[in-house]
Amino acid sequence: MTVIIALSLLACSPDEAGDGPSALGGGDLDNVTRTVIGTGGDGLNIPRDLGFNPDGQDELWVVNRADDSTVTYWDAGTAGQQAEHIVDPFALHFMEEVSSIAFGAPGTFGTCQESTNTYNGQYQGNNFMGPTLWSSDMDIYGQSNPEAVDYLTDLFGFYADLGSHLDMLHQTPLCMGIAWDHDNVYWVFDGKEGAIERNDFAVDHGPGYDDHSDGVIGTYVQGALARVEDVPSHLELDRDTGLLYIADTGNNRVAVLDTTTGARGDDRRAQEPGTDHYFVDGAELWTLVDGDSVGMQQPSGLALHDGVLYVGDHATGRIHAFDLDGNELVSLDTEAGGLMGIEVRGEDDVWFVDAEYDEVIRLQPAE
Repeated sequence: MTVIIALSLLACSPDEAGDGPSALGGGDLDNVTRTVIGTGGDGLNIPRDLGFNPDGQDELWVVNRADDSTVTYWDAGTAGQQAEHIVDPFALHFMEEVSSIAFGAPGTFGTCQESTNTYNGQYQGNNFMGPTLWSSDMDIYGQSNPEAVDYLTDLFGFYADLGSHLDMLHQTPLCMGIAWDHDNVYWVFDGKEGAIERNDFAVDHGPGYDDHSDGVIGTYVQGALARVEDVPSHLELDRDTGLLYIADTGNNRVAVLDTTTGARGDDRRAQEPGTDHYFVDGAELWTLVDGDSVGMQQPSGLALHDGVLYVGDHATGRIHAFDLDGNELVSLDTEAGGLMGIEVRGEDDVWFVDAEYDEVIRLQPAE
């Protein structure tokens, strides 16, 4: 009888099964296969987010806060899995205290950094910080560009190696989450201002150069959100509707911003010359899930898949699944000590990082 029920759950949609996505086992870990995919032995060191590269086959990237690095897994979750740990030559700025990752236009990804720009504690922070654009080409990422080094060394009058970054904007210190929109446009959670910002890198300057002057940054709902130190506030954009789902960690809720609303307001002072920075007035923001109502404490990880929103609670280690009206379908105690980023490849395939135990975990229905 148990086998018949399990097969029925796999054949039904979450609503038909009545207990949510099958990878969450109806809320019972005994119904779930919990597999450790990656560990500290691969280079994981306070992993905070993860993402599958859509240009690769089972190519999983994880960002580490402790050493401003990435670990890339090829053939992730298979017997042939391999891992590579990379620290960019100038990661102490462009990936300092990295909080989140989002893949973007083909061959690129963006990261956010929970930093005020201290160069790993060498200087007092000056808030000259924000999201970074990178190449996912392993012949570029993590490598110095000799032409850029020569150019900048001549320009500055001292040796300058700015690593492999493609672009950066510097209006968003304590950046807690990131989601790709289109082209080189990303949405980010501004932890310092309690805001959402639309960052358009426009045309990148190429690996290792330093021209950020074409950036355009709009600030939405300033002061409406709240950061919790050391806990990322991840974002998910539904590109069909323009709705941005927000783990508003400090206010213990999942909020929604309608990115199609609002109008340009006053200009803001730009942190670097040439960038266009302004407020957006009248954008619509509302609460989808009040954390107190479902036993959440610190919503952090977010994933959106087939009309189901997955929310990881850093404080409790539970993953909650909701429909897009905010109704809870199921929640599962994952036994994570530091649940942060979530990635969902199917209702039967959920991945997340555990920052306390330096692990990547995969959840699937028990066989």
